[in-house]
Order: sequence, then C-alpha cells, then structure tokens
Amino acid sequence: MAKGCKCDPHELCEECPEWIFTLADLIMCMMGLFVLLWVLKPEGKPADPVQAAMQTDDWLETVGEIRSAFNYEPNPTSNDPVDKAILRRRARNGPGERGRVQHPTRGVDGTDPEVTAIRSGKQAAVGTRILFPVGQSTLAPETIPQLDQIASEIRGHRNVVLIKGHTALDDFPDGTPAQAKMDLSLKRAQGVADYLVGKGVSPDMLRVQGCSTFEPVAQRAYSAAALVINRRVEVEATATLVEELQDAPPSQPDTRITVSNSGSSNGNAETGSADEKH
Repeated sequence: MAKGCKCDPHELCEECPEWIFTLADLIMCMMGLFVLLWVLKPEGKPADPVQAAMQTDDWLETVGEIRSAFNYEPNPTSNDPVDKAILRRRARNGPGERGRVQHPTRGVDGTDPEVTAIRSGKQAAVGTRILFPVGQSTLAPETIPQLDQIASEIRGHRNVVLIKGHTALDDFPDGTPAQAKMDLSLKRAQGVADYLVGKGVSPDMLRVQGCSTFEPVAQRAYSAAALVINRRVEVEATATLVEELQDAPPSQPDTRITVSNSGSSNGNAETGSADEKH
C-alpha cells in the first residue's frame, strides 16, 4: 500500500492500484497450499541400511563397468570403492573377463580353440585339424604331436570316434573324376585311423569316412592360404558308445546238471555242478 495513504482499504483510490489486492490473494492461496502439503505429507520411513548399501554397490559396479570398457584394471591394494566393487563382482562371478568364466580347452593344442563342425548332431569338436600337403595322404611331421595328443585323449574310452577325411579344390587338376577326390579323402582318414590304432586306440571305436570336397570349411576359397584348412582330417568324439551299436553277446548256458542220489533217505534229487557231484 502506498506510503501516506489513509483511505478505506475496501475502496479504490488513485494511491492504491487494483493489482495489489490480486497479488495479496495469490500469496494467501500459495501459503494455504504449502500448509496443506505439509500436513498431508507421508510419514518418512527410516532407510534400510542393507538396501542402501546394495544401491551403493550397484552404482559402484556400474561405474566399474564403464571403466572396464576402457580396459581398466583395478588395483587390489587400492582403497578406491570402485576398485573394491569390481573385485567383489569378479570374486562373485568367477574368473574371466567381466565375470564371464573362461572354460579351458579340453582338446588338442592346435590352430583353433574350437574346430568348426560341418555336420550337426550329438558330437563334440575341440582342438585342431590334421592338415595335409596338396594332393598327398601321407601324415606330415608337424601333425604327429597332434595325433599323439588325440590318442591320449580317446584311448581307453568307448565312445564312437568319427575320422572324416576332406579334400580341397587345389588337390586335383581340373577335370579330375569325383571318385579320385573321394579316394584321397578316404586315404587321409584311414592314415589317421591307422596311426591312432598303433598308439593303442581300440579299432572298434573308429569310423572312417570320406567327405571329398563336399564339406569345405572355407567356402568359395581359391587362394592357397584359404584352401589349406580344407585339406584336413577331423577327429570327432561322439556321445554314442560302441556297445550301443553292437549286438549283445549271447548268454552263457547253464552248466549245472541234476544227479540222482540213491543214498538219500527221502529220494529227493540234489543239484550241483558236474565237477562237484560224482
């Protein structure tokens, strides 16, 4: 209200503009609204310390994930809470990058940690490929250590093992008959099977197959570097046991015979083996 104004507050005058009354009404409404909000506010519940700690850990692990994306490695002796959160997560999830467990390879040391399998089925393919020079079925010297490891892996087991030979396009000149390609793939597979048998692997476990050029790993490959992995033999251990594919052995006949004992007082027959009763 203007200084020195002595007029009736309910009457307008030149010294009291009309907007002052509107502003006063708005201020009163706002004060009343704040009072209602304060009265109707919900009662605050005490924070759960466990829940608060979990939320803090989640936030710290999120920050750790961001750091790990930039190849950050935590310091085990650091007091940084983010480093501690990363170490706790790794301890909880197990070894491996970002908590993913890295399973060791259980096959033969070679060029591939897991060999590409062309055929689907109940088979496990791990290790390396046995590679061959162009047009040859003789085992290369560098493949002997690999075959020794394969023999030590499957020797003594009774799983059916597939030995599949393959040929590549550069094994033959143009116009070579299909039978020649199949024969070379069979020779390669048979050479590997013979070597494994010589190392103590039971021959009834092995199934030799020739695949010719029909199952290339590198398709539409024409350079020597790309075709080398197609000149190969794959040794695959299946989940099928040898006994599941063979006939059960005939049951042994009963060798016991019945002998009459005339000296028995009640006349009953006694049963025993032929070499026990006379």
